Amino acid sequence: MNDAPQKSPPEEVTATSEVAAGAILTIDLGAIRENYRRLKARLGDVACAGVLKADGYGVGAGQVAAALLRDGCDIFFVALLGEGVALRHSLGPGPAIFVLNGIPPGAEPDAVAANLCAVINSPEQLAAWRVTARRAGRKLQAAIQVDSGMSRTGMAPRGGERSAAEP
Repeated sequence: MNDAPQKSPPEEVTATSEVAAGAILTIDLGAIRENYRRLKARLGDVACAGVLKADGYGVGAGQVAAALLRDGCDIFFVALLGEGVALRHSLGPGPAIFVLNGIPPGAEPDAVAANLCAVINSPEQLAAWRVTARRAGRKLQAAIQVDSGMSRTGMAPRGGERSAAEP
């Protein structure tokens, strides 16, 4: 009887041909940067942010963010805390990174350690973020998401106004 651990066979790597795939995706960072520059020019003094959910929709959040950062984009949005942590590691301490789906309960210290900003979707998230700020001994950046009527995440407009006004 052989008790040695069995090695898994190597995974077969298969490439899909262009014909089989039906398309090729080309990431043009120059075009992404040009789009940002054009949007920013139209906005004037209004902030313009990059949204890089799901690893920049599969094209590489780190590389897209680094390209946008070179053109002055210093605000980014991701969907999940883990995406924010990964992007922070990629970009370093400079830009603001907001977590759109909110910070999961109990993970607020992880967000603070990664210097991430919370997008507040509920009164409970706001209360937790305020407690976290008190524990950290400083103000923590956040944005309040208001439900626009599409029944997605966010606070009711009146609830968001009341919550934001509270100390």
